[in-house]
Amino acid sequence: MSNWHNESGRPLASDAWLEVHHRAKLPERTAFARQIAQRKPNRVVDLGCGPGLWMDLLADALPPDAELVGIDSDPNTLTKASARARQWRQASAFENIDFDEEAGAIPEADIFLAFNIFPYVSDPAKLLEQLRAKLRPGGCVVVRQYDGALIRLGPMTESDRRIIDTSLMTAVLGSEQFKHYDMDRVFECVQASRYASKTTDFEIFRRVAPFSLEFREYFLKTIEWTHTYISEDAQRRLRRWLDSRSDDTDNTTSSYVVEVDLISWLS
Repeated sequence: MSNWHNESGRPLASDAWLEVHHRAKLPERTAFARQIAQRKPNRVVDLGCGPGLWMDLLADALPPDAELVGIDSDPNTLTKASARARQWRQASAFENIDFDEEAGAIPEADIFLAFNIFPYVSDPAKLLEQLRAKLRPGGCVVVRQYDGALIRLGPMTESDRRIIDTSLMTAVLGSEQFKHYDMDRVFECVQASRYASKTTDFEIFRRVAPFSLEFREYFLKTIEWTHTYISEDAQRRLRRWLDSRSDDTDNTTSSYVVEVDLISWLS
């Protein structure tokens, strides 16, 4: 979580961070997996599957005759996903494909999952068009995209929030490897795409203290990551804010977290 790279040195979120994030939002993610399963897909292809966390939820929600395919550019994380798949009832396969460069190798599917992959993709519009050509009749592409500007910790004074948020944006906005503020680019690509049916909405995620142990870990690691990139003045303000929200038992009190994700169903 200290930089943009995972354990293999690639510009991807680490598997450890993905698991912390996953556990923190497990109830909401389980509900979303069940929503996908209601479409009764025969084959689901997860683009950027990582260690298979979303696929694991779908394995619980889908019937045994469904097929799950995970695609990732990192062979190490695919090994972890393959090990996880040994517990699934469904047939599964994992392919080492850089879908930004080798989209032609992506297999056809009833549902493609495109969850927070576009910050790593140079041309989202092109990828969406390539996926459209690989959809089976009646299939859909499901897009989920967070945006760093829509992750809010609070309550916080206006001056602290402005200085912390501006410092983080200044530090990471110019990254050539990853886009932390990518919702608008993805929204425009989705709206301009040639899919016959496009449904777009925004999902609000929230937690109010006292936090569960699973969520507190995510909360603290988010603060740790932010602290790594911001200025010394912003770091002092963030530490002071966190200290003011923690009691003698190290429980975070009187605080909240709100995040917003773009959700699109394209068919």
